[in-house]
Amino acid sequence: MPRPVAQRDLLGRPLRRAPPAPEFALQCLVADILRRWITPGWRFSHFPAGELRNKVTAGRLKRMGLARGWADLILLSPAALAHFLELKRRGETLSDDQEDFESYCLAHGYPHAWTDSFDGALFILKRWGALRTGISA
Repeated sequence: MPRPVAQRDLLGRPLRRAPPAPEFALQCLVADILRRWITPGWRFSHFPAGELRNKVTAGRLKRMGLARGWADLILLSPAALAHFLELKRRGETLSDDQEDFESYCLAHGYPHAWTDSFDGALFILKRWGALRTGISA
């Protein structure tokens, strides 16, 4: 059976595959859905700890108490329970700090989940009751 021929650019070099969509795109999709379809009584916010910063800003944030590993989204239910959702680029997994945070949450009864897809995020948010019923991808 012949091997597939690799696509080449105009100079004859093999083309590279495009990287997966950035986590930013998934984050925006999920935030848009939550803004529109969050279940009444729930609140959410993005936890902005992962953006590129200069060393001065990073040092200031660390000094003010910013901790590593916290999830991208924090959701508060009407039952006074915090839920944590980590969103990853397709194919990526949790860092060691994120695994430690997930373990802490689950050991202490805080719902925590992570996903690398929009469908996965919808499933998790529906399971928690954070999205109104009838929402689908």
